[in-house]
Amino acid sequence: MIIIKSIQVVLRNIITLYYRVVLRPSDDFDRNIIFKMVWDRRPILKVLNEKVASLKYVSLRVPEVKSAHRYYETKDLGNVDWSILPRNFVIKASHGSGGVIIVHDSAPIENRLPRKWKRFGWRRLEVHPDNFDREIAVKIFTSLLKKTYGQGLNRGGPEWAYWGNEPHVIIEDFLAFRAGMPLRISCNVVHEQISLFYWDQMNFPLLGKTVLTEKSTHVPPLSIQNISSGLNLSESDIERVIEMSLRIAGQMDYLRVDWLVSNDGIFFSELTNYCGGGALRGQSYFQQMSAMWRPNRKDYL
Repeated sequence: MIIIKSIQVVLRNIITLYYRVVLRPSDDFDRNIIFKMVWDRRPILKVLNEKVASLKYVSLRVPEVKSAHRYYETKDLGNVDWSILPRNFVIKASHGSGGVIIVHDSAPIENRLPRKWKRFGWRRLEVHPDNFDREIAVKIFTSLLKKTYGQGLNRGGPEWAYWGNEPHVIIEDFLAFRAGMPLRISCNVVHEQISLFYWDQMNFPLLGKTVLTEKSTHVPPLSIQNISSGLNLSESDIERVIEMSLRIAGQMDYLRVDWLVSNDGIFFSELTNYCGGGALRGQSYFQQMSAMWRPNRKDYL
């Protein structure tokens, strides 16, 4: 294991050096994300990417923010009293993108956690409560606690802000929308301005598969009325989400602030430094963002 990790460190350093030599800011969103990965070394990025630290950060900047009730933030799953958990809940790794099991009554009834649990990795899956296997879940997340996300060996580039994060496993309430998955709102903030606002509903019916059942993208100048109508939320709710996103992002050159819409209101979800890991090419997100943000190394000093 020590040898493997040493090899990973060497390889990611080689990749980082390669991108520092060949990349320049451009109108290509993926390349700009990778540019940020290899040049932006501000310590705040590690706070923003780790889900325990980021919630504390957000709560300080926006004290009125709502988030899902957390039952556990732990490094030892042996401390979890599974009997106190509700029937519907979410269990996720704090230090990577993915690594999420969503346990809820509207999940496909046939879904089960893979007995070959190492296959799960940094994926997402919906599981019906009657089929949730806590022993397999413990094996999955005990393994993830030992892993470093964002090595950059098989994605767009090395995701520096994930290296050396303090790992936790989070268990929190499932935020249902109607009878299913919550809606996700993403506010993409560039230098204290919303450059892209979109919302969607994501489902994870199979291991490693994401299905979008609803999606809507909005670029400046934003029509609060149209967004409000599409989401069936009040205009004041939309304005509040935008205002809180701007306060959270502060003076960051680029940050994505995600929210979840549930039957009980709008909740903070997570922050993303490296949208898509520099591998969004061909998606509508890529096309909309490419002309809206060009990184500058001066921002990272």
